[in-house]
Amino acid sequence: MGSLALTARWMAAARARESWRADRLFDDPFAEALAGEEGFSWLRMLDLSAGIFAPGPGLYAVVRTRFFDEFLISALRESGARQVVILAAGMDVRAFRMQWPPGTRLYELDLPEVFEFKEKQLERAGARSNCQRRVIGTNLRKGSWTKLLAEAGYRAREPSVWLAEGFLLYLDKPDVHALLDGVSSMACNSSRLGADITNRDIFLSPAEAPLLETFAWMGAPLRSGTNEPEALLARHGWRARAVQPGEKGASYGRWPYPVPPRQLPGFPRSFLLTACREP
Repeated sequence: MGSLALTARWMAAARARESWRADRLFDDPFAEALAGEEGFSWLRMLDLSAGIFAPGPGLYAVVRTRFFDEFLISALRESGARQVVILAAGMDVRAFRMQWPPGTRLYELDLPEVFEFKEKQLERAGARSNCQRRVIGTNLRKGSWTKLLAEAGYRAREPSVWLAEGFLLYLDKPDVHALLDGVSSMACNSSRLGADITNRDIFLSPAEAPLLETFAWMGAPLRSGTNEPEALLARHGWRARAVQPGEKGASYGRWPYPVPPRQLPGFPRSFLLTACREP
């Protein structure tokens, strides 16, 4: 499994660690097996590189997971959609751990090598999905993924809910736009999209330098960010709302750090985005 694909393993470790807590924000019974020792080793390195005065990526992954858990269920309810597409699904097991409306079809897309490992672990654990789960091994940096999605039964004329969690930040700017173009071409009006992305200031922050260096050393450098996430999605036909971890609706009593207001420049930020497809 390549370095970028392995980022899914440390995120699984973060979800496993959260699931052990009495006050957990979610329960992921498969995360420990999917993380493996390699995933926990990466998580420990990332926690150390973040230091004690900044939110580590493990805490961010936990808050983000809960945020998008809630988004997916509310988006299905509000849009009436029964199609869910998870881009760069990695070790995501929402198909197994969440309760979905009857008739939900959930499509997971990621590299074939990711699913080669993931499916073996899920089979060993006896996992049973709570929806119609369909796995598509593909490279999301290539346009052919939209064709494969359609061949798997996805219906572009029906509303859908999309999730790009922990993915855009690893893409170069042209690849971000190409991916969003692909999503927009497959999503009809009233469809929903959830995504997260950093701002550009994170690349200039001395406080974030050790963490960024660790990601690069692991072979998974962060590559892109935007200070105007709503405008980024608007360019592709989505009306978006962005919140930062720690703000109302994205804290859950677990984010201990002050959140600088958006109008204050120069601060590293992460954005959790929810959006609706518009004409």
